[in-house]
Amino acid sequence: MSKKKRNELLDSVTGFFEKQPRGRVLELGCGEGDYAKRLKDAGFDVLASDIDKSRFKYDGEIEFTHCDITKTLPFPDKSFDYVLLLEVVEHLRNPYSVFPELNRVLKDGGSLVISTPNILSLKSRFRYLCEGSYEYFREAPLDQAENPKEIIFQLHIAPYRYHELEYLLSATGYTVKDIFTSRYEGHWLSFLLPIIKFQARQKDRRVLRNGGMDYRRINKVLLSKEILFGRHLILHAKKETANALSPRAGRESQSPVLQM
Repeated sequence: MSKKKRNELLDSVTGFFEKQPRGRVLELGCGEGDYAKRLKDAGFDVLASDIDKSRFKYDGEIEFTHCDITKTLPFPDKSFDYVLLLEVVEHLRNPYSVFPELNRVLKDGGSLVISTPNILSLKSRFRYLCEGSYEYFREAPLDQAENPKEIIFQLHIAPYRYHELEYLLSATGYTVKDIFTSRYEGHWLSFLLPIIKFQARQKDRRVLRNGGMDYRRINKVLLSKEILFGRHLILHAKKETANALSPRAGRESQSPVLQM
């Protein structure tokens, strides 16, 4: 019997939660329910939810609610301390209507933990150079959708750089606090780092000299090992308690903690 492959994303996310105060967790897009089960075993009060219950393995052990996250969530305002959204945002057609709903059901100061494939890793960039496709975005969604064996809501349709995901969160009422990843890979591409760092420094100087935007904040994130070598981009964001739905252009005060 073959040994079950380690789920490094599961380990990273539950490792983060082990350091957090216990509270009520809503996992959206829970799939089989392994994350919900791990968090419940760690002492959290967990509600698992998905549009499809057929894959859920913990019926009777963990509370489950059928939920389509593209519609109004069937929960009262400020019901949860945490919302978990793992490997879901890249499937969404309308994230700017989904994320305010997550904000609504979170308590003030509550946390959203979100993950998506890290398309800015050196490994993903190298694949894009060779194939014109990011890591985890190799298949054409239209061809997948025409395959009767595919499930339409499982299509990867929206690759996110850190830049766009950070803006999506800011525009819908969150501030990024931590950035971490599931595993580090692609170290054989480290020979590219001097070129990448040199280009970033030159861009900083050139743009500042010409009176443009200051790239130093975002470049600190983009040159981190989490971005350059991480398989998944995992963000911990806090719900803002004031002006929750007002996008803010200047983020100089925001400095996410790079955890791993």
